[in-house]
Amino acid sequence: MEQQQQVQQAYVFIASGQIEDTLAVLESIQAENQEQKREVAYLRAWSAMLRDRWDEAAQFILPEEISGETIADLQELGRTERRRRSYYLLVMGDVAADLQHYEQAIDHYARCIRLLNERRMNDPTRRIRALLGLGRCHLETGHLAYALEYYQQALRLCQNDTRQPHLPQIYDGLSQTYCHLGHLDCALDYGKQALRLSVECADNQALCRIRRLLGDIRRRMGNLEAASESYTEALALAMSMESIEARVTCLIALAELRVQENRPEDAWRYCEMALASRHQASRPSLLRRIATVCGKVKEAQARQSEGQQAQAAIEQALSFYEQAIETLKPADRKLELAETYGQMAHLLEEVGLPERALALWKQACLTLQRE
Repeated sequence: MEQQQQVQQAYVFIASGQIEDTLAVLESIQAENQEQKREVAYLRAWSAMLRDRWDEAAQFILPEEISGETIADLQELGRTERRRRSYYLLVMGDVAADLQHYEQAIDHYARCIRLLNERRMNDPTRRIRALLGLGRCHLETGHLAYALEYYQQALRLCQNDTRQPHLPQIYDGLSQTYCHLGHLDCALDYGKQALRLSVECADNQALCRIRRLLGDIRRRMGNLEAASESYTEALALAMSMESIEARVTCLIALAELRVQENRPEDAWRYCEMALASRHQASRPSLLRRIATVCGKVKEAQARQSEGQQAQAAIEQALSFYEQAIETLKPADRKLELAETYGQMAHLLEEVGLPERALALWKQACLTLQRE
């Protein structure tokens, strides 16, 4: 906990331009896990960039364990530092987005594109990656019109070239965005195209994510049997990859599906499996989703119960929603926080506690106003 507070303090310092204070805090951090190591490396790189030391920043951000990049020679990126800057900003954006610092990521991607707009600086592949990053960040923060525009720009740059390596990600992003917009036929079409290309690439991580997305789309379309099949295939892939996040996300999806099928006892078994992995999940958004789906399932169990059993399930549901809220507060996830306040308020209305419900509805509105 102390290390995480120090990381947050470093963000406060760097946001206010106090670079020396930022570096002093970073020196004192003993990173406890890989995510904290990435946070520290990212902040060091950001500090170096703000001091106009771009190649120094690269030494912090480019190692494969930090960025996932595999660059052996900086000269391959461009003969001059000026030509390399767009790449550094692109990688900074990717790392910030992975760490769920979406505002900073958007700023890095936008600066990358501004550099690429300069004379003789354009690189189509970097531009597509930056547009994909912008689409992802705006999708994650709920700005769907912007997300759609960036994904469409990236698709136009591909010029129908099916060999473009980023095309599966573009189709995936378009499918997610259309799903959130409620345009389910478009979402399904782009999802199928993403799936086809990912099968050709034998990319299991992408296959898991896209099969889960297709499950979401089919569930919303009311095709619950097909949704169950997609989720089960996604879970099998997640288990083979030994990815905690992928596995838990699939379990959450299956639990939500069973609730929709009016099978809360089966849903709770998936919740129990997700809860068993909770200690290995570090991302606040994932912990929130576990707690939230557990709350939904307990609500469903309460509706099928009577008397003390129903009351106990309601109390458990409220407890899970409170856990979700406490997880989100320090992470500053406003949209998710407002949604969870609303779910808890709705339940309180149902059980005859309108005053408590009203207070939570007000809190949800205030949270969104700060967005």
